[in-house]
Amino acid sequence: MRSIIAAALLAAVTATACARTQQEAPVAAAVPIAAAAGAAPAAPTPRRQPVSPMKMDTVRRDAVATLLATLKGRENEPAGVVFKNVKLHKDMPVREFLSMMDEQYGRGLGFTCVNCHMDNGDYASDERKNKVIARQMERMQRDIDSKYIAKVKELDDPRPKTTCVMCHRGTPHMPNTMEVPTAPVPQRKRG
Repeated sequence: MRSIIAAALLAAVTATACARTQQEAPVAAAVPIAAAAGAAPAAPTPRRQPVSPMKMDTVRRDAVATLLATLKGRENEPAGVVFKNVKLHKDMPVREFLSMMDEQYGRGLGFTCVNCHMDNGDYASDERKNKVIARQMERMQRDIDSKYIAKVKELDDPRPKTTCVMCHRGTPHMPNTMEVPTAPVPQRKRG
């Protein structure tokens, strides 16, 4: 059964990776810094444009839908039973687990699945550094929630929870500056 799932995952990831590659702008050829004597200076080559968040969102949603299709009937089983090497969220149902991966990790960090997982369909592999970092960050979030946020009684939200987007704001590396607002910052309605 696992080999069938692995084969389906490999096909899904390969199709997603191919679709992603076709959507991205081509990479320009490398140009030597110093041209030969007497040669005309080379025209600057266009840089590859980053993939838009909308395209990444589409790629992730397609990958999740494809994966869920291969797991039909197992959507409510625990993620730790269905997938290999799940260290956190083992008891979370598969559908909720994949939704969290898409919305919290993917969208919160501006990533697609292959930023943390191998693009050969081996989701269990810990080879990618980002996957290891994500687990460490999840543990940090849990500490912040339990040791600090839960003790702030004045918060409006009865179940406060930190998320990736609170710091990353849709980018892989946390910004350390904020844009100056051009209009008054909207205030949250109370009560």
